[in-house]
Amino acid sequence: VGRCDGMEVTCLTDFAVIALSSLTNDPIETSDNLLLSSIGRARNSHMEFDGEKLVDHGQPPIVAEVIEAEVSIRTNRSNMVVWAVNAEGIFVGNVPAKYEDGCLKFTLGKKSPSIYYLIQAE
Repeated sequence: VGRCDGMEVTCLTDFAVIALSSLTNDPIETSDNLLLSSIGRARNSHMEFDGEKLVDHGQPPIVAEVIEAEVSIRTNRSNMVVWAVNAEGIFVGNVPAKYEDGCLKFTLGKKSPSIYYLIQAE
C-alpha cells in the first residue's frame, strides 16, 4: 500500500511505478483533467540476454506487464470518468469507477490493461 497526499494505491503487482499528474494548472484535488501512468516490467519483443549481458536489443512492439492496483484519488469532483488510453492517446476502454467519501476509486488491471489512464470530468 502506497500513500501520498490525496492518493492511495494498493498495488497487487510486485514491481510498478504509478504516477498521477494534473493536466491543468489546478491541483489534483480540483483538476478536471488528470493523467495516471502505470508501468512495470517492459521490454522490446525478441530481446535476448546472455546472463546479465544484453546481446540483442530486439524490436518493437514493446511488451509491458499489466499493472494490477486499486487506486483512490481525493477529489472534489464527483463526475470524473476514467479511460484507458493507448500510447497515441486513443481511448481503448472505460474503467469502472465510483465516487465515495470524497474520493474517486477504481481498479487498474486485466479488464482495462494500459500504461495510461485519462481521468476527466464529464
